[in-house]
Amino acid sequence: MPPTLASLVHHSALKLTVRAGGGRLDVPVRWAHVSELADPVPYMEGGELLLITALTLDAEDPEAMRRYVRRLAEAGVVGLG
Repeated sequence: MPPTLASLVHHSALKLTVRAGGGRLDVPVRWAHVSELADPVPYMEGGELLLITALTLDAEDPEAMRRYVRRLAEAGVVGLG
């Protein structure tokens, strides 16, 4: 059985904090994927935990970040770190 977001969040060594979507931590993570693409959606298949540094994103623009997260969610990404 694949790990869930909850199993990752509750792993004490990782020291993670849930910022949104706390009600969906039971979702299984199919794989973790690292990307610095401005639009990684074409490469997502669903079930991914996407890890980014946001260096290529306009992280200071809340609306741009909302659009980015919305596109990821629509593509089936289950978590963003």
